[in-house]
Amino acid sequence: MLAIETRNLSKIYISGHFWNKRKTVAFKNINLKVKQNQVYGLLGLNGAGKTTLMKILLGLIFPTEGEAFILGKKVSDIEVRKNIAYLPEMPYFPKYLTPLEILDFYGRLYEIEYKKRKEKINTSLELVGLYNKRNVKLKEFSKGMLQRVGIAQLLINDPKLLFLDEPTYGLDPLATKEMRSIILMLKKSGKTIFLSSHQITEVQQICDKIGILHNGSIINEEKVSNIKGSLENYFIKKINLQPSTAGVIYR
Repeated sequence: MLAIETRNLSKIYISGHFWNKRKTVAFKNINLKVKQNQVYGLLGLNGAGKTTLMKILLGLIFPTEGEAFILGKKVSDIEVRKNIAYLPEMPYFPKYLTPLEILDFYGRLYEIEYKKRKEKINTSLELVGLYNKRNVKLKEFSKGMLQRVGIAQLLINDPKLLFLDEPTYGLDPLATKEMRSIILMLKKSGKTIFLSSHQITEVQQICDKIGILHNGSIINEEKVSNIKGSLENYFIKKINLQPSTAGVIYR
């Protein structure tokens, strides 16, 4: 059973007035197959549609055409929600709360009974290295530490599939290295991870397979182990990006 599968998935936005409608194609006829226990990296320029695709897979927005499946079930199936978790690019938590309070809140939403909830909170905080700061208010945390709170929150319900939108964006080198270690640790524990990123060198270090979303299509998929040389050069070559504008692949 595949972790993620899409069949001719398309998203077209319509704007303007009824007498002057404009169509914007986010992407068209996307066919993806992501195996379980794999880290899959979705690469693309700003505005390529990476976040839109991820939100369709999460059931947050609907496709114009096509179908999407998570762990063998349609994304519209409520049972899917029990096995997935999502970390947006810029997660927000109330700064006056502590990691312990945040995780307890989400544990209650999942209706996890007290004893089991306490165990899961402690395990999640230890995994991301925040157990000793569990009672510190989030207003004192760096962006990297907030990202780790987000990862801990994802793990409360022990999901099989994690969606990470730009998980290393804005992090300093040390925090980026820590996030990379956490992602690899999650994969080792049996999780499947689907992430989008502009940080191409990071993707090369953590992903098993990458897909390049460009001009509304997945123009190439490749096992990272098959790519010779720099993934950045491979990416630029595949989308025919001129060297003078190569910097736009980073934010």
